[in-house]
Amino acid sequence: MADEKILDAMIEALKNVPEKKLLIIELANSIPIKNGMLDIPTLQAKQKEITLAETEAKVYGAHTIQAVELLVRRVKPKEEET
Repeated sequence: MADEKILDAMIEALKNVPEKKLLIIELANSIPIKNGMLDIPTLQAKQKEITLAETEAKVYGAHTIQAVELLVRRVKPKEEET
């Protein structure tokens, strides 16, 4: 039963998280595929954008991990923390 309360609290907290559209998704969808392979000249031309998008995705991932850890600590019953 306690797990159900924790899950409900996590769901409610996550409902307040704004949507984030990562550049890496846009870029991945914009790179043409020729003969089953990514178009290398296009990748080379977009290298700066790709590097920026990669960094953004890594930072977002790290922040997501931190947020989940904080959320779990916040909703976890006190008796389970020891």
